[in-house]
Amino acid sequence: MSRVRTESMVMRLSKKPLTEGFDLWDQDYLLGALRLFQCKLESSPPFEVAPCLESIATILGLIEEDEDAVEHFHLAAEKYNLIQKKHLGALMTAMATEIQKGEDAAIAVIDASIAGGDESKDKQKSQLGRLYSYRAELKRTMEKVDEGVADAQKALSLRPGRLADGDMMHAAHHTLGQLFQTQGKLDEAAEQFKAALAARPLFFPAAEAMIGLLKSQGDLNGALEYIDTAHKLHPKASLIREKAFTLSDLGSDEDGLRVCDEAIANPPHEETEALTGNCSSAGTLYKAKAAILADSSRLQEAKDMLDKALEQDPDDPEATQMIADIHTTLSRGYLDQHNIPKYLDALVNMVIEAKPADPLSFVINVIENNKVTV
Repeated sequence: MSRVRTESMVMRLSKKPLTEGFDLWDQDYLLGALRLFQCKLESSPPFEVAPCLESIATILGLIEEDEDAVEHFHLAAEKYNLIQKKHLGALMTAMATEIQKGEDAAIAVIDASIAGGDESKDKQKSQLGRLYSYRAELKRTMEKVDEGVADAQKALSLRPGRLADGDMMHAAHHTLGQLFQTQGKLDEAAEQFKAALAARPLFFPAAEAMIGLLKSQGDLNGALEYIDTAHKLHPKASLIREKAFTLSDLGSDEDGLRVCDEAIANPPHEETEALTGNCSSAGTLYKAKAAILADSSRLQEAKDMLDKALEQDPDDPEATQMIADIHTTLSRGYLDQHNIPKYLDALVNMVIEAKPADPLSFVINVIENNKVTV
């Protein structure tokens, strides 16, 4: 029998277009995107090497692999400079600087590059747009919101790009939306999040932002629509839990429980579980079901669900606390049923009024002679 040669995963991924990595990234599949970019690095043409290195560096930063992120940002800066994209080279240096020295030092690098730029030159315009977009993000984290808004708006006017002019508009719209939301301008924020999705329908963070914004406005039906949008992009257990809770808040506990049951039967894959140490998808869904049941006073059923959650992760602190809370509630129910709290209050009041020399003997005598009236 002749041996069948099969392609390695690295070879298969290296043949995929770089844009597929950006698709995965925008849908919040960080590890899948990182793997593709790493495999593409050896086979990419020269003009794609820098964006590939940048993407690897940024994702490494997001998963808190700071030392490796800095190394890749510096490599990306070198490659951008080699292909005559000096402002993107400066951007990479600034991103490395932020990790090493903080926002102020990063902004100093950005400011110097912007000062040496020329917006009238087409080859610089979108690069400068990315500098303004990044500075807007930094200003947001520094709580300099008005300055951040001005930078984000400037970025949009320059059509920031990575592989092509304007292909990073969605990120600038998203940043501007976050800044408007911080200012309490929720309608303007919503417009920007919607613009981000219009520019990049795969952009999961914008759909997620709309969920939070609409829920803060009390628009639960609107939030449900965006939960479904986000779920189609990346079916996370946390989104299924959000949908179940929202349905419950709308008065449909049974629909919320049904959503949980369907997902428990076919739990979504969570690529970040091993990385973050978070509980399993099934564990998250069992806890969601338990919360809805507990709110409906179906406490024993809720406890049963939490027991199943602990089977998934015996060290889950949330499930452990929820069980403790249920035990407390059940105990209070028993005590209330037998008027124990009122009985103890009456007994304490009797001690306070009598002020006996020996309070303990007084209490024993009162109880033995059944002198407490509730």
